[in-house]
Amino acid sequence: MRSQSTESATTEHVNRVADYYDANTRRFLRFGESSSNDAIHRGLWTPGVTNPTEAADAVNRLVVERLSGQVPAGEGRVLDLGCGVGATVVRLARAMDAQVTGVTISRVQAEIAEKRLAAEGLADRCQVVQGDFARLPAEPRYHAMVAIESVVHAPSLAELISSLAARLLPGGRLVLCDDWMTGKDRGLPARERCLGRFRAGWRIGSLHTVAEFAAMGESAGLRLLEDLDLTAYLRLGRPRDRAIDLVLAAAGTLPGLRGRLVEMPFWANLIGGSALQAGLSRRWLEYRLLVLERV
Repeated sequence: MRSQSTESATTEHVNRVADYYDANTRRFLRFGESSSNDAIHRGLWTPGVTNPTEAADAVNRLVVERLSGQVPAGEGRVLDLGCGVGATVVRLARAMDAQVTGVTISRVQAEIAEKRLAAEGLADRCQVVQGDFARLPAEPRYHAMVAIESVVHAPSLAELISSLAARLLPGGRLVLCDDWMTGKDRGLPARERCLGRFRAGWRIGSLHTVAEFAAMGESAGLRLLEDLDLTAYLRLGRPRDRAIDLVLAAAGTLPGLRGRLVEMPFWANLIGGSALQAGLSRRWLEYRLLVLERV
């Protein structure tokens, strides 16, 4: 059983994630990389993508392709973990005849998503609930689960995967697209500082290698079917990213200022995003799509 101190730390972390998204979501939608699609996730410039709208949809397209034929028509159930404002929920519902549920820890996101579903005419077979995806009800069980840039927020990925596996039907698929740590330069002080800023800024609870995660999945009854590296399709080092780096570098010269800024959601996003860019460009982190199946 968990100790009281562990439970308290977990609750504190979950609340910090909720506060982060409540404070930042509307800014993400206005100024974010995928704002043209009302999506919060990153754009992918895969072969054939010619504009930001297509780039914003690229992750959704990859997910839909991997769920094609896996969800029974009419009676299928799909769960979007960390669904943001519902853009992927809508995309999944348009692509397949299934009941699609999204869950987000953010009150602000849940409210925006509910309005989106109503406006899209999908409220009859889609819903978004506010809650912690690590504490889902035992029922219903799902034919598929999707998580785009969300599981890294979980305080314990091992506990989360065990919980999710129990809620997947046999043969059900879990499709994840997220940031994964690599073993490159492990122990190098610059690497550890970079990953520390990423964790603090973006409220990261679980940062693992793909191999570590695959072992967790296997223990939970999930078999890794696919591991696709998408890092090369991200656009890193954009002019605005370089400008943010300069501002943060200046802030870092003032004693204690960076530590105070990381507690503020706006600055936390910039600090975490800058560290993420550095980690990805040096391949200390990689952006990968994983597909697992419940055995």
